[in-house]
Amino acid sequence: MPYTDLVYKFKKIGKNVQIGRNVYFRYPGEVEIGDNVIIDDFCYFTTSVKIGDYCHISPSCSVIGGKASYFEVGNYCGIAAGCRIICGSDDFLEGFGNVTIPIQFRPKCQAAEVVIKNHVLIGSNTVILPNVTIAEGSAVGALSLVNKSTKEWYLHLGNPAKSMVPRNREEILAKEREFLNSVSGR
Repeated sequence: MPYTDLVYKFKKIGKNVQIGRNVYFRYPGEVEIGDNVIIDDFCYFTTSVKIGDYCHISPSCSVIGGKASYFEVGNYCGIAAGCRIICGSDDFLEGFGNVTIPIQFRPKCQAAEVVIKNHVLIGSNTVILPNVTIAEGSAVGALSLVNKSTKEWYLHLGNPAKSMVPRNREEILAKEREFLNSVSGR
């Protein structure tokens, strides 16, 4: 469905939003997008979605899990190319079937959420699993697997991702204040 057809079906869309022509939202009526957001081509969303202000989602990212699952991104976030965010999943040990089988036959199917707080950066080809919160100020290095919530204002790396070194919270928040003053004309 072309972008121009989708815009009018979104729950909310802010100002200065750029969405690539090859972006797919399975449930556009469950999508809220803030101001100054860019979503590059070949991104794919099958969950309810809420994206804050000043966010960028790079090409070829996917957010999956179904309509009952939820994906939220705070303000000032960047998600690099090729990330996979899994907000829901079938049980792989005892599960029967897949999304084509009615839910009553898949009782251990998990509809969950992934929440990304403010000032988060996610490196290329990172995988984030269900029921994870990427804490405020966290950064996740490329090719990481995030299977549990992160520590605020730390860089996380690896498979599974572990907190490595702190980020400079004061400097980042000072830059945010400086930026907000510049756009408000103060």
